[in-house]
Amino acid sequence: MAKISSNLSLVWTRLFFITVCLLLASCASLQPKLEQPTVKVAGLQLLPAQGFTQPIEVSLLIANPNDRDLSLRGISYTVGIENFDVLSGVSNELPLLTAYKETPVKVVVSANVIQLVRLLEHFSRTGVREEVNYNFSAKLDFSAWLPALRVNEKGAIPLATKK
Repeated sequence: MAKISSNLSLVWTRLFFITVCLLLASCASLQPKLEQPTVKVAGLQLLPAQGFTQPIEVSLLIANPNDRDLSLRGISYTVGIENFDVLSGVSNELPLLTAYKETPVKVVVSANVIQLVRLLEHFSRTGVREEVNYNFSAKLDFSAWLPALRVNEKGAIPLATKK
């Protein structure tokens, strides 16, 4: 009798384990598929200096190509010039990204002084060309139910006017 009870307990334990695994697998498949938002750097503006730091406001345009509004919990971002990550920041004060719209977002970045010195040294060795390459990378953190999205934008800033 004890052996039958032990076997029955083992069967119930296995059945419970299999059920939990199936439930977890089905919940993972319910995660909505989202198109990746695109981020464009629309402008940079110097803000009043604060001691030895120079805050810079970065104007972004974030396009939401999805059929639902996206609520951002936070964003972390880096702006690089000529492959030197010179500006970075984080923010949790963000607007709702409306479905199928481009939303203007303003964030404040702070300068990485060491990387700025390296960038200046790079320009002193190579000279400043007619255009400077930049890259913007960000991690967009949504609600607990949606995965974070990483966005990368690259481009060139023309420095010389064409004749």
